[in-house]
Order: sequence, then structure tokens, then C-alpha cells
Amino acid sequence: MTKPWEDNANPIWLASSVSLIRNIEKFKFPGKLGSDRKKQIISLVTKDLLAMDGLSNPYLIKGEDLSYLEKEFLIEHFFSSQQFSQAHSGDGFFIDDSGEFIVSINLRDHLHLQLIDCKGELENTWSRLVKIETTLGKNINYSYQTKFGFLTADPTECGTALIVTVYLQVPGLIHTEKIDEILEKYDDESLTITGIQGNPTEIVGDILMVRNNYTLGITEENIVSSLRSFTTKILLEEQSTRIQIKQSNNIEFKDKVSRAFGILIHSYQIEAVEALNALSLLKFGIDANWVVGIDNKQINQLIFNCHRAHLLSQFTEKINKEDIPHKRSEYIHKALKNVQLAV
Repeated sequence: MTKPWEDNANPIWLASSVSLIRNIEKFKFPGKLGSDRKKQIISLVTKDLLAMDGLSNPYLIKGEDLSYLEKEFLIEHFFSSQQFSQAHSGDGFFIDDSGEFIVSINLRDHLHLQLIDCKGELENTWSRLVKIETTLGKNINYSYQTKFGFLTADPTECGTALIVTVYLQVPGLIHTEKIDEILEKYDDESLTITGIQGNPTEIVGDILMVRNNYTLGITEENIVSSLRSFTTKILLEEQSTRIQIKQSNNIEFKDKVSRAFGILIHSYQIEAVEALNALSLLKFGIDANWVVGIDNKQINQLIFNCHRAHLLSQFTEKINKEDIPHKRSEYIHKALKNVQLAV
């Protein structure tokens, strides 16, 4: 499976995720279904998904065939907040070789269709997902009511049942303490802004997670348009702040980048959160020409591969839990061996 972020050289736009939730008529929600009825749902969609145009060699993985670590890998890869770790008999995943597409089956809802994008092509990603959902809907009837739209296990997600999330890395705004002012300036009640751990007050790795608040009483086009408009404003503010920092020869920011570099290359062990915070500053340093010997594409790969399951996939030997922080440091040291400060 390809890792889409490996070709992402964007210093700010990390990724976006577009999801459509669908349930099938005449079936109870998965939480009230037995294993046999769940397997029926998998059978209903398997043929169409395997033959789907626009997918690259799609295949089914059964929930019971995945280890806990493999489920964690899928969570990290697809930026998912779903409980993949709880997938068991009768649950499953369809993915394809592109690494951009996943359908989770029988977790909270019958179908959770998702595409991820690391090129900033939000509208194109949405269009691709609609084609997949429409094709699948030709042979199955989705649960739908005129008043409430598409029905979902979580009533706050009914209506369009569309969830769009954009991930922006904004160290300039965060470390100059402009972020609260900017978010207030462009406040949009239809959107939720948090860190990647879902906490609005703790922004790990300087990454903002922006997603739509509402799915009912609003069109899909308006949801996508609102996300695009808001994230473009934040992106432009971050770009402007970076220019100001570079032009003013900001000593405090140079010190932050230098300290982050020191932590990354000299630590004997490092936890994921500390690594992500330091890598964000190092990535800023690349954009400011204060760091040489590495590019944004390589840093973006490091940012993703520092997560536990992706990190462990880099090693052939079994790693004990207590050794993971040290192995993370080893991995980072190797990746940064040719990197130098140029401040």
C-alpha cells in the first residue's frame, strides 16, 4: 500500500480527509447486529467494491485477521478517529494499493467510505468519493429519510453524513502566539478546530485539525466550500507570518529551531509528541533556509513515521514497548544524519 504523504512537499498543508457515512436499509446498526448479519453486509458490497472503477486493486481485510498493531497502522495512515482496534469477526476494511481509499464496514455504521488527499485537492477528492458512493448505491439501498437525510448511528452525523477534515501545520502562527487572534478573526461556527488528538487547547506538532461541525441542513458543496475558504485564509496568514519572521531575522525563532534540532539529533529516547513538536520547528527551519540537507517531503515522511505503528513497521525485529522511544530516536538520527543548521 502506497503512502500518499511520501510525495507531499507542502510546508503547511499536510493532508485532508473526506468521508461519507452510509447505512443499508433493512439492517439494524452494527452495534445491534450479530456476526452472521454483519457478514451479509460484507457480501452485499464486496463484488461492487472489487470491480469499482477508479480504485487500484481493491481488496478486503477481515477485522479478525488483523493484529492490534496492524489496526493501529490503519488508524495512523488514514487519520481515523474510528475504533479500528475494536474490529472483530463480521467487521472489515476495503483498501486499495493507492493508500488513499478505505471503507470500514460494520464498525459504528455499515459503511464508512473515506479518501485521503495529500496534494491539497479537496474538491477533486470529494468528487472521486461521490462517484464511488453513487456506484455502490446502484445495487444497495441506503437508509434515508426526507427529513433527516442519510441515517447514521450517531444522530449528529445524519443529513449529508459528510465529514471533511483538513490538517494544517502552522508553527509560525502558534509560536508567535497569533493563532488565537487569527482563529477569532475568521471564526466560523460551522467548523471545529482542534489539535490532532482532538484537544482544542493542545496543538501537538503545531497541526490544526479543521472539520465541519454540521452535516444536517447544509449541502455537501457548502461544507467543502466552507472548509476550503477557511483553510485558505489560515494558510495565507501562516505564509505571511513566516515571511515576517524571516525578514525580521527573528532570533527567538532561530533559537527554537536550533533547540528542536538539538533534541532530535541528540536525544537517546523521545516520545511521539515531543518528536512531532520538534519536527514541526525543524520543518519551519527548512522553509526559512535555516536548515539544510533535508527537504519538506522528507520531513513530512518523518512526521508520519514517528507514530508508533508506522515506526515499528520500519524495523524487522520485534521491539519491546519500553524500547520504542529509543528506537524512535535511532530512526530520527539516521534520517537527519546529513542535516545541518545554517542560522
